[in-house]
Amino acid sequence: MARLRYRVEGEGPKVVLLNGLFQRLESWDPVVPLLRGYTLLRYDMRGQGESEAPEGLYTPKVHAQDLLALLQELGWEEAFLVGLSNGGIVALQAALMAPTRFRGLVLACTTPYLDPALRAKVESWLHALRAGGTLLRLRVALPWVYGARFLNAHPGLLGEEGLALLQAQAPTEAAQERLLLGFLSLKDLRPALKGLDLPALVLYGEEDLLFPQLYALADPPYMNLQGLVRYWQKHHPEALG
Repeated sequence: MARLRYRVEGEGPKVVLLNGLFQRLESWDPVVPLLRGYTLLRYDMRGQGESEAPEGLYTPKVHAQDLLALLQELGWEEAFLVGLSNGGIVALQAALMAPTRFRGLVLACTTPYLDPALRAKVESWLHALRAGGTLLRLRVALPWVYGARFLNAHPGLLGEEGLALLQAQAPTEAAQERLLLGFLSLKDLRPALKGLDLPALVLYGEEDLLFPQLYALADPPYMNLQGLVRYWQKHHPEALG
């Protein structure tokens, strides 16, 4: 297991909050106050935030192995998993690897497979990173990550100040490349998921350009959060709560 920064807080049934691809555990700050009555574990995955960023690809299986090792270290025998974007993929992979360790899944704005359209979107981020570093990767990725309504309401996000803030919070460029290549290594999990007997709630946003409804339909049941974008963590935390 990589050295991971993590935080445990609250009391009640155990819930793990799994970050999106380039996020830090602080991305869940707006949601945490709405989840009183639970013991929450959130952490920076390898390559994210203040966690270790070792050599190699950060594939869903590697992330899932880190998660299972962390739960073992903490003495957590069972938990619910709540995963956003790549965190949802990690939740699915971990549940397939150790189904008896988990009580249920909440999968938000995620996918169990890659198709040519999704692969092309994310590969464009990788090419941008290699060509122009974090700043160009942000300029290419943000229109896919945020919905049109939010970007139109917050145009400063794409300005110098907004981009500088996001750039300061991003992983190193080497870690970003490993995270992206790991995401792009995703195998089709749908055949294996047919044998997974766990309750799951699958959420998608109507304005989500990266993971629209068709990816949520790949793993029903699903719930349509009308008008919400992928970053409900910060801007619509009540949707998850």
